[in-house]
Amino acid sequence: MTGRSGRRSSIDHKAVAAKARAERGVWQLAGLYPSAETGQSAARRIPRAERMRAYHPPGTFEAYSAPHEKDGATAVWVRYVAGLPMPEPRPSTMSYRVIDRGDGPGYTGVRIVTVLVEPECPRCGGPRGKPRNHRFCEDGAWYDVDKWENPCGHVDMYAAVLAEHRKRLETIERAEQQAAAHAAAAPNDAGEYTDAVALLNAAAAEVSGLRAKQAAAFLDTRGHHEAARRIQEEVASHPRMSARQAAVFLVELAAARAACTQCKDGRINYKARDGEFVSLPCPTCRREVVPVA
Repeated sequence: MTGRSGRRSSIDHKAVAAKARAERGVWQLAGLYPSAETGQSAARRIPRAERMRAYHPPGTFEAYSAPHEKDGATAVWVRYVAGLPMPEPRPSTMSYRVIDRGDGPGYTGVRIVTVLVEPECPRCGGPRGKPRNHRFCEDGAWYDVDKWENPCGHVDMYAAVLAEHRKRLETIERAEQQAAAHAAAAPNDAGEYTDAVALLNAAAAEVSGLRAKQAAAFLDTRGHHEAARRIQEEVASHPRMSARQAAVFLVELAAARAACTQCKDGRINYKARDGEFVSLPCPTCRREVVPVA
């Protein structure tokens, strides 16, 4: 890759892969990439061993990308997962019980808050540590909180974790409000998904914090199988998607299908270089149709 200084630096993926194989299931820092796009691309290609022979055969490594504190770089982390037993899956969030003594200058006492934060260290992108119980006494009262050690060695301070948690809640709330406004503004513009969108909005209004993965299962049990599959596909790349965001996704997918001019009935047919005719599913419509014979 090329760094911000203009000098070209390289990542020794062969050495990274060898170290990961020697410590199966342990996340290893593969290297830093100058942008989120290049880091995300590498993280997608590593499990497939696409243009990265060090990670052959495909399916034996996992990878993810995360922000790094150094000059806005993106860190890519990998681990070797072949063999049994399978390592624990990478969590979508981490939950910790932390101490909250308030933001003011005066002492206001102790409050224990359960926070949900990103599973990666905010400094280097490495995995955060697992919580362990810590019991302490203050002002004659006993409290239980969590302590954890990040494998990377960076320390999470309670105040910083609380701030991260609150910022995350604000971001989720804004996204929920935008999704709700979008879905409510055009509830009848969902085409074939109109009934599915109405069900999702009703369910999201009744169940606070309903996630898209749960919403897909809900739709599937009510006969909206195609809508459920489309949401499940989207959740694979957006694991934190909410039910309201899933409803917006269906509205936008229906609109894209209605406006699509690339295909015929969900298929793109063209003549390949070898003279054979090829039929591919349209990436815009994403319809489930039988290929043209």
